[in-house]
Amino acid sequence: MRLRRAFAASLLSPRRLVRKSSLVVTASTLLLAACGGGGGDNIDWETAFQVIGHTNFQQDDVNDTQSTPQSYTLATPFGNVASDGTKLYVADTANNRILVWTSIPTTNGQVADLVIGQDDFTTKTSGTTASKLATPYQVSIGSGGQLVVADTGNNRVLIWDTAPTTQSEIDAGPDVVVGQGGSFTTQVSGTTAQNFNAPTAAVISNNKLIVADQGNNRVLIWSSVPTAGTEDASIVLGQSDFTSNGDDDGAADMYKPTSIWTDGTQLLVADTGNYRVLYWSTFPQSSATEASYVVGQTDFNRSTYSTSASTFESPTGVASDGAQFWVADRGSNRVVKFDSMPASNGMSASLVYGQDNQNFTASAANDDDQDGKTDNDDDDQENGAATKHTLNGPTGVYVEGGVLYITDRGNSRVEMYAP
Repeated sequence: MRLRRAFAASLLSPRRLVRKSSLVVTASTLLLAACGGGGGDNIDWETAFQVIGHTNFQQDDVNDTQSTPQSYTLATPFGNVASDGTKLYVADTANNRILVWTSIPTTNGQVADLVIGQDDFTTKTSGTTASKLATPYQVSIGSGGQLVVADTGNNRVLIWDTAPTTQSEIDAGPDVVVGQGGSFTTQVSGTTAQNFNAPTAAVISNNKLIVADQGNNRVLIWSSVPTAGTEDASIVLGQSDFTSNGDDDGAADMYKPTSIWTDGTQLLVADTGNYRVLYWSTFPQSSATEASYVVGQTDFNRSTYSTSASTFESPTGVASDGAQFWVADRGSNRVVKFDSMPASNGMSASLVYGQDNQNFTASAANDDDQDGKTDNDDDDQENGAATKHTLNGPTGVYVEGGVLYITDRGNSRVEMYAP
């Protein structure tokens, strides 16, 4: 029985954000240099050692206060970044593009090498072609080296058989489009075994394509990676069949799932509208398979929200290294870390990023002095200043190569931390 339903707005709206007009060695070195600062003598912070999208940690405006995008700037990026430990791809959502670094950035505000979805670094128009994007929410690198983009505004998923690292590879366009019957020029939504309604995340693992189809309150799974874009999904989670899209909070239900992680054996889904993360200890083999455990609630059939070590306000990103996992809790302006994979319902987190790292009830955005209010806001939450410790509506989290990447949407940046 549902105890509470208060998820009032779609994640497609940034309403809840504070609005504003050799790698591992490098990471460790920069992190040590960064430590020592903080919001106060009694505050213990997890500190970012590098920022992408701005030249320093204090900037927080869209496109680094510039009127047009630049080769290093971001505009409210949403989901998880993608990296194989060498390359980095970031879905720059409001600029309708993917930025590509052919080697992991080593300095603040480092310029990208390539752009997908635009002809240059200073335009941001959306479109529905093989070379354009519309509010892409997440990018991922598949287990076979593919690049996968959840092109949310176009109700489709794009797949490059090999992640592009040159302009000619980008100009050649994606190899497959899923969700539009193989067409690169349509953007229809639907509730079938082929169509999506605002897909927000897509990953390839163990030769399977898994998509968070947020608007249809479900996750779709293809048992093999589509090659033509006309193949039906094999499995649906969150619904009993491929033509239903209702929401509920049982072990086999979902409400606005936003992010997914899998290693081909385990599966995590950020079931955002139910304020929880669902975990399958064994990868589902049939439709409507119930989750093994739930995080964020004490049991299934419950959808309350709060800010604590065992609850969430709005979990929108999830990532794991197979042994532990992280959740981007957008509504509490934090990322929380869990030291092991779930073995029971309602487990508690061990660490916090974006707030005092042992203060599991703090939730204000950009609250460097941890007084419960956005800094410099005069109680109106309009002028909060970013720092290397704080977050504002984080929506993505990803771990690779000894780095934890946090997509800090409200500050229009991606921060790099030690995991």
